[in-house]
Parts: sequence; C-alpha cells; structure tokens
Amino acid sequence: MIDTKQFTESSIANVDQFFAEAGNTFSGLEQLTALNLQVTKTLLAEMTETTQAMLSARSPEEMIKVPFNAIQEVPMKSAAYARQVKAIFESTYAGQRVAAEAKIAEVQAQFVASVAEMLKNAPGSENTLALVKSAVAASNDAYAGASKAGKQVADAVEAKMGNLTATATKASRSLAA
Repeated sequence: MIDTKQFTESSIANVDQFFAEAGNTFSGLEQLTALNLQVTKTLLAEMTETTQAMLSARSPEEMIKVPFNAIQEVPMKSAAYARQVKAIFESTYAGQRVAAEAKIAEVQAQFVASVAEMLKNAPGSENTLALVKSAVAASNDAYAGASKAGKQVADAVEAKMGNLTATATKASRSLAA
C-alpha cells in the first residue's frame, strides 16, 4: 500500500526547497544587476571626466595622454569586476550545492533503506545489499573527484587571469609612458 502521507510530506519539502533555491538564485541575479548598474554608472562618470580633461588640454600631446592614462586602469578594473562576479556566483552556487548534496544524501539513504527492506527476507541478500552500498559509495567518490577537479580548474583559470591582468597592466603602463 502506498503511504500518501510520506508522499505529501516529501512533495511539500521539495516545493519548499525549490522556492528557497529560486530565491537564492534571484538574490544572486539582483547582486549581479546591482554590480552591473554600478559599473555602468562609474564608466559614464569616468568617460565624462576623460572627455572634459581632453577638451581642457592645453596641447595636442596632453590631449593624447589623457585616454592613455585612462586605459592604464582598465586591466585592474576588469580584474576587480571579474572577482566580484565570481564572488556572486560562488555564493549563489554554494547554497545550491549544499542543498543538492543534502538532497542526494537523503535520496541515497532512502534508496538503500528501500533495497534493504525489499531484501530483508531474501536468501543471499547481505551480498546484494553490500553491492548496492558499494555502488552508492562509488558514485559519491566519483562526485567528490569531479568536484575537486572542477575546483582545481577554476583555481588554475583564476591564477592565469591574475597573470594576464598583471601583464596587461604592465603593457598599458609602458604604452602610456
């Protein structure tokens, strides 16, 4: 017989979890939108300042130096923006990852318990149950390995971006000099 109470409770919990994650995602989008609006506002202010500086230049050489001086800051500002975007994505993803891992652990425990219940009176069920538990453990190990590899790739990309930013900053300064 189907236990409708358990099904109902599980459905309510799943809906609650969905809306919690949707709220978390929208919070991240809100932060990203606020960041992008602030960046746009800052860029407009800097463009106004640069244009005014160019128009008030006393010589052609001084007028040409103004945009080169502004360009020097671009790599550092781009890197700062990238770090802020990364922080927003990481905080949004972290909450989702924790919730997903908890749900996966719950589903796995329910699966193992269901298999154990089905096999409790079957001959040789201990070996089958051990095999199921081993498969669940292997899938957890595979997930952990994939997560670790993903983090290593992200760290390597971040390090390369840092090196690229430093190189671009040096190059822009040498162009302006």
